Amino acid sequence: MGNQGLVMRPGRLLPGRLAIWLGLDGNPLRRRTDRIEIAVRLALLLVFLSCGPLLAGLTGSWAQAAGVHELRQQQSWHQVQAVLLRPTPMPYYAYGSMTTYWAPGRWLAPSGAVRRGEVPAPAGVTAGESVPIWVNGTGRLTGRPPLTTRAVTLHVVLAELATLAGLAIALLLLAGLIRWRLNRHRLADWAIEWAAFGPRWTRLR
Repeated sequence: MGNQGLVMRPGRLLPGRLAIWLGLDGNPLRRRTDRIEIAVRLALLLVFLSCGPLLAGLTGSWAQAAGVHELRQQQSWHQVQAVLLRPTPMPYYAYGSMTTYWAPGRWLAPSGAVRRGEVPAPAGVTAGESVPIWVNGTGRLTGRPPLTTRAVTLHVVLAELATLAGLAIALLLLAGLIRWRLNRHRLADWAIEWAAFGPRWTRLR
């Protein structure tokens, strides 16, 4: 019971630590380098809060425009059936059936022309079987399904998050560099002060 007053809750520590981080604790021992470091912290925080949303918005708009442009280009894509001309290898284990192989195949282009080439097919498909593939308006294999609006939205979100993360890392590296330079000044100041007052303090002992 008597030790309950000594337990410091994290919720009570947070305002005090925040005040120290912002330099609002009124510490009379704070030096000029300490005040410069606090000012740098606040400046970099303001840069992140002001420029972060702006840069993320610009990156998101660029990703959105690129995605919409790609969606329009892929409107002519079609899914057709390709007939395998050679079988794919049999799976060696249970999960091997999920492996995709490239095998020669034949398919019809949207114009009706016969196309031949390497097509993706799962393991264990025999020659003469059909597999679905995606082709463009000229009948050329695309190698992947067309982009979806959901994928475009995901790309936009990832681009915005990557922008914020990149800005945060750049500002943290800048803050670390400035702190390193300030620490060199602190060590130099401490060395000068010790050279001036150290001998007197040792004589008093």
